[in-house]
Amino acid sequence: MKPKSEINGVLNINKPAGLTSHDVVDVIRKVSRVKRVGHTGTLDPMATGVLPICIGKATKIQQFLIAQDKEYLVDMRLGLMTDTQDTTGAVVEEMPVPSLTPGDIETVFNRFRGEQMQVPPMVSAKHHKGERLYELARRGVEVKRDPCKIYIHELTLETVDLPVIRFRVTCGKGTYIRTLCHDLGQALGSGAAMSGLVRVRCGAFHIDESVVLDALQSPGDVLPRIVSLNEALSSLPSVMVGSEGKASLHCGRFLSGGAIT
Repeated sequence: MKPKSEINGVLNINKPAGLTSHDVVDVIRKVSRVKRVGHTGTLDPMATGVLPICIGKATKIQQFLIAQDKEYLVDMRLGLMTDTQDTTGAVVEEMPVPSLTPGDIETVFNRFRGEQMQVPPMVSAKHHKGERLYELARRGVEVKRDPCKIYIHELTLETVDLPVIRFRVTCGKGTYIRTLCHDLGQALGSGAAMSGLVRVRCGAFHIDESVVLDALQSPGDVLPRIVSLNEALSSLPSVMVGSEGKASLHCGRFLSGGAIT
């Protein structure tokens, strides 16, 4: 049975721990009874928080939502290094944790703000010769990865309860938080692994406005919680176009100065 009203828009889902982003997509596809459903960037199974899900025509704006800045609340366990750079992986090295003060940590944090070069982890979806890195990692294969440019907008120390440090980070597209923890741990002299991750914001979507999966049982539960395409893109800059500009956009042509009002 099809839903009575067509569903086109974005759901701000608060992803529970233990599910992959694809698992959430499958749940929403069944609940909404819409085939075209997609997520806006992978969130690890151990992570929780904001996962915008595009439904129907909103799948056309996935690429723009994936490119949005994201904000996370992160727990980092010092003195531990694993093969996945988080505490779900196998321990490869344990190191003593030095007596770090908030000032010591802040000094290191200063070095990680702004534009950075980051080497993607093996447990990532990036490709190497036609295969996903995580597929190689599952077979115990490690390959050289080229560093990628990322941007850390904000890096704020929240609490220090050694061996765990909690911090908040706002970052651009392509930033791996598990790798940020690994690199911060190296800089702090003790190694580190990510032990907790909550995505509190993705573009215009905030965790305090998100929906838990259990609240969605039918299309009737989905419709009132749908965010329109315009609202979903509200954090992006916009321009107004006249009739000439509208015609150009419909034909896939570039806009000239005169077409923008």
